[in-house]
Amino acid sequence: MTNFDITRRGVVGGIATIPLLAQGAAAQGAPRRGGTLKVSHSTSILTLNVLQNSGPAEYLALDMIYAGLTRLDRNMAPQPDLALEWTGENAARVFTFKLRPNVKFHDGTAFTAADVVATIEAILDPKTASPARAVLNMIDKVVAVDPLTVRFELKSSFADLPVSLAHANARIVPAAVVKGPLQAMNARAIGTGPFKQETYDSARFMRLVRNPDYYIPGKPHLDAVELYLFPDLAAEAANFLSGAVDVMLDVQQADFKRIAAAPGVQGQRVPSGRFVNIVMRQDSKPFDDVRVRQALAMAVDREMLVDLVLDGLGRPAADNCISPGYRYLVDTPAPKYDPPAARRLLAQAGYPQGIKIPLICSNRPAIRSQVGVAVKQMAQPAGFDIDVQTIPHDTYLANVWRKGNFYIGYWGMQPTEDAAFTLLFTTAAAFADTAWNNKEFDDLVARGRATLDDAERRRLYAEAQQLMVRDRPSIIPFFQDILTANRTYVKGWTAHPLSRTFFTEDVWLDRG
Repeated sequence: MTNFDITRRGVVGGIATIPLLAQGAAAQGAPRRGGTLKVSHSTSILTLNVLQNSGPAEYLALDMIYAGLTRLDRNMAPQPDLALEWTGENAARVFTFKLRPNVKFHDGTAFTAADVVATIEAILDPKTASPARAVLNMIDKVVAVDPLTVRFELKSSFADLPVSLAHANARIVPAAVVKGPLQAMNARAIGTGPFKQETYDSARFMRLVRNPDYYIPGKPHLDAVELYLFPDLAAEAANFLSGAVDVMLDVQQADFKRIAAAPGVQGQRVPSGRFVNIVMRQDSKPFDDVRVRQALAMAVDREMLVDLVLDGLGRPAADNCISPGYRYLVDTPAPKYDPPAARRLLAQAGYPQGIKIPLICSNRPAIRSQVGVAVKQMAQPAGFDIDVQTIPHDTYLANVWRKGNFYIGYWGMQPTEDAAFTLLFTTAAAFADTAWNNKEFDDLVARGRATLDDAERRRLYAEAQQLMVRDRPSIIPFFQDILTANRTYVKGWTAHPLSRTFFTEDVWLDRG
């Protein structure tokens, strides 16, 4: 039996460092204690259930409330959080985690191995419908060895387990809570993070206050964080520029240069694998024919989309969910924008008069409908008559997402190739929505997950990416930079390539 120590180090299959254009926390003087940080966001915090949440503002709120066994640093490497250290053995099929002692949940109960076991078992239960299940389903058994030791026994080798355990939906919940009705977690969150819930109104406002028992002495620096919902994007920008709020969680591309240039403002831009995708369900016409999907891919001018929609704040993509910065990216060139060739391909697929079809967009974030309108114009010469319909986000989630056959999705970057593939594209993906269901692709991803041979994993993931580009289950036209902004007196606020981890315990206010 081979032992290998991977504590506090990168692991096989992690992604390369993505440079941050503004680290924010370094060399800013001694932090001052106190004050309330006011953050604006444009999407509702619909749930506080950390096992199920998936919204941008939800990630921020629950990152402050909850902690996981591990946490990804700004270079995407796993670092200790509730786990002090970990070791792997038996060719990465068994992992042992030593837990941090004397940690309390916000309700005063002690954190122990039993809470880890209960949380992971809940995630692995299909009834929970947790997005983390797709990246942790290699776990066969999780055992509380003693109150501060947990052992994971895997079905196959998987060196990336410490990375997967940092998943935003794998934060640790008290055993007593997770064993109760899951709906109770929707409005009440009890974690071990630096802040705890005080006030929650999903339609307007949330306030979190300092956790005096946080495991890092002296942190957090802030007394409280308040999250303000601004459905009107113009009103959100105006409130930030007036000084009514201290941080804009997400800045629209069209506003970024103006906002970043304003007096007393620091704009941050971080390259990322975040993408908008055009979902084309393959279990319904016309997208059951690959020629139709290929034709639409040829009818999208990606360079122009980056200029028009992103204002240059991103880079073109080739319908491959693996972006620059991942370890195993392979070159998959994008199809040339060629409307005449796309129209001929549509005719070969049985649509000589073209296709008329509605494209559904949520109104949040605004980039969805912006892409929809631009694609409508680009694809018209190719024979696509696209009726762009923008609907309220809540209606989109209830009636269109994972149900419609032609709509626009929006996804953040994932920490590894395996996590990216199993988010959307494997048959059992956490948010499978294209009905691609390609068994060859599934097998490549499963084999890549199980191998410890770096060259073999590279080969398998390369084949998986080539299959994705060949079949085009969705159009991924570009990768978007993460854009955020803060007042210059806000110290330590940093953007992260994943937009899932925020390090708000490091933030402090220097008002002079």
